[in-house]
Amino acid sequence: MDERNFGNTQPLISVIIPYFNTEKYLVRCVDSITAQTWRNLEIILVNDGSDDRSPSIARELASEDSRIVIMDVPHGGVSIARNAGLERASGKYVLFVDSDDWMAPRIIGHMARLMEKLDADLVTCEIERSEEISEFPSAKQAKYSVCTRDAFMRIFFKISSNEWVHFPVAKLYKRELLPKPLYPEHIRVGEDVLGTYLAVAETRKIVRLKEVGYYYFINPRSATSQFDERDFDLIRVWDKVVEATRGKEPDHSYARLNRDRINFTLLLRMLTELPARERKARFGKIEKQLRSDLKKCEKNLLHSPIVFSRKVLIFLLCHCYPVVELGGSILYKIGNRHGSSIAFSQRRGLS
Repeated sequence: MDERNFGNTQPLISVIIPYFNTEKYLVRCVDSITAQTWRNLEIILVNDGSDDRSPSIARELASEDSRIVIMDVPHGGVSIARNAGLERASGKYVLFVDSDDWMAPRIIGHMARLMEKLDADLVTCEIERSEEISEFPSAKQAKYSVCTRDAFMRIFFKISSNEWVHFPVAKLYKRELLPKPLYPEHIRVGEDVLGTYLAVAETRKIVRLKEVGYYYFINPRSATSQFDERDFDLIRVWDKVVEATRGKEPDHSYARLNRDRINFTLLLRMLTELPARERKARFGKIEKQLRSDLKKCEKNLLHSPIVFSRKVLIFLLCHCYPVVELGGSILYKIGNRHGSSIAFSQRRGLS
């Protein structure tokens, strides 16, 4: 069934695009949304205090398409911008897009049709990492799977899996189910973890569309990502998830397990994303604390339903730390040589 058959009955979808100094990419992103075959869109561009040409570009785009709404908020981070866009949104459904990414031209329609046909609360599509737009695959009857909230939560909390589904993008939400504010503000890393949990918490039926429709931009000229003080926000994030799940089982047990895993995640990232001398000078004290905390929860982690490879790394961190340090140093040098793509894959794969 083609989305054009909905005629004037297409439900309104609010597409929220926060941006900060993305003058090079904003047109590409917005053009991929205005070109969607699903026409009933409200496109909300939220300026997060940009000081480049992107606000004037947004105004030009809005003058060319009446569906575009522009907003300005003081620079405070992507969470504040997303929350502001959500307050403004009036669509039945909501979609978040990052301003340097883009989407395939039929994907919003595919997701919306499934949402309507199956009376779903959330529809997701696949993400592909790319440096530039290439030819989109020809449209075909895409496969999908339906899962319950509890089944999706097992994936979210990485119970017996290591799939990454925390990201806020590539998801079509029912607006009425989203709490406000959705994303924790003044947290610089990992805000999507709590926001996505809250977005999924009230769902019943989730549809996973097995079709690539969202393209995550990898800038080949960007500097290699390195660990810094902001990454300790992950501790605060998972503390907040633990609190948000209190009284809700099995979510709470899963959240506490992931809070324990953060000690492992942060240690391994420090070892693979920083040179040893800098790591010791900047974070030596907290590194010792993380090692101590990891040893305290080692038994629980090794007996938990997480993937075996992570258990091996946890054991090595607890009992063979110098060996892992050496391996981390080698990975850091390789990552430095090959640039940001390796750093990104490390960051997404360790938690």
